[in-house]
Amino acid sequence: MSSDPAGKKLYILGEIMIYNFKCENCGKLIEVAISIKEYNKVKNRQTCPLCNGKLKRVIEWEGIATGSGAGWFGKSDGSNAI
Repeated sequence: MSSDPAGKKLYILGEIMIYNFKCENCGKLIEVAISIKEYNKVKNRQTCPLCNGKLKRVIEWEGIATGSGAGWFGKSDGSNAI
């Protein structure tokens, strides 16, 4: 699976996930593959490969149901079918 230009997708590869980070110095968006088990240990130690600036995790809220429409679990046409 490939990423869109804005780097807004989260991928799961076995026990490794690819997280999106943004450099606080140069603003570059970067995908970083991190083991799920090691994430809490290494998430704050990521540095930009371009300028060595600190990377901050980018959390995207795509694909979350908003509850709008006729049926909260319904389809876009308002039916309650899942």
